[in-house]
Amino acid sequence: MFGLGKSKKAVVGLDIGSSSVKAVELKAVGKGFKVVAFAIEPVPPDSIVDGAIIDGAAVADAIRRVFENKAFRTKEVAASLSGNAVIVKKINLPVMTAAELAESIYWEAEQYIPFDIQDVNLDYQILDAGTGAESTGTMDVLLVAAKKEKIADYTGVISQAGRVPVIVDVDAFALQNAYEVNYGLDPEAVVVLLNAGASAININILTGDQSLFTRDVSIGGNAYTEAVQKELNLPFDSAEQMKRGQPVEGVSAEEVAAVLHAMTENVLLEIQKTFDFFKATASSDRIDRIVLSGGASRVDGFVAALQERFNTSVEVFDPFKKIAFDAARLGITDAEGLIPTAAVAVGLALRRVGDR
Repeated sequence: MFGLGKSKKAVVGLDIGSSSVKAVELKAVGKGFKVVAFAIEPVPPDSIVDGAIIDGAAVADAIRRVFENKAFRTKEVAASLSGNAVIVKKINLPVMTAAELAESIYWEAEQYIPFDIQDVNLDYQILDAGTGAESTGTMDVLLVAAKKEKIADYTGVISQAGRVPVIVDVDAFALQNAYEVNYGLDPEAVVVLLNAGASAININILTGDQSLFTRDVSIGGNAYTEAVQKELNLPFDSAEQMKRGQPVEGVSAEEVAAVLHAMTENVLLEIQKTFDFFKATASSDRIDRIVLSGGASRVDGFVAALQERFNTSVEVFDPFKKIAFDAARLGITDAEGLIPTAAVAVGLALRRVGDR
């Protein structure tokens, strides 16, 4: 949303997460794309907490390590934000021209944004200009605001790592980009894009190319690790291993499964609240399918629990469904484990410098 440059050059999609940094570079081939570079590097625990960068040097170092992969050709980077420093809201305004809207948007936005308007970068997109035959004299506008301080933190670590930040997007919209390219658009279906990361779950509910509702839930894969640590009195590394289904001496798989399933119940409650709020505020009260991504989506039993709770189709997001991805050529050994975590980075790599 917040383009910082002018030309339509390709960028590296850089997903700066609380457990790892992922980077993807794409090349246009005919009418599609292929992956020319892919890398992932861990971020030390607690370097990023609830989307806030606590240890900038550690994060910059992880980004620097990602770009030691010589396959990356461009230095220009698109990154994204999520969490409580980002506000995404659909607002209803009287019909006006694009010029009038540009002039009045800051004043209109002040009513909807709980921060000082001087402290945010603002962007917007007209969803419905309100000029059709069924118009009621109002228009729908998607408003996006992000704290300048948070943008500066993220662009700062990218610069520190020797790269050039040119776009700052929102996680939920990066997911949508990746989804549209790989799955196309269905104007009739209500689709939930659910990205379960280490410290947050991004939820974007779509119909066609329109985002109907977005929310970031501050719970993710780290909560599972912490629960296993606490309940079974294990060190962090062992708890992380058990969460991923790897055995640890002296701990039974059944004990771990019980802890993981209890935490999944908490996560599902938060997702349920989001769906209930969406249904109460939107014209639609149905959800046709859930498309699931993120490392935490691989927790044992999570997909089955989602299907059972919401009685709907749950599909694992493949961000390379229609993008050529040769894991062996790229030197990737655990492609199956990495693919669900790459959706945001792919969505960012699809952006171009100067995009709105």
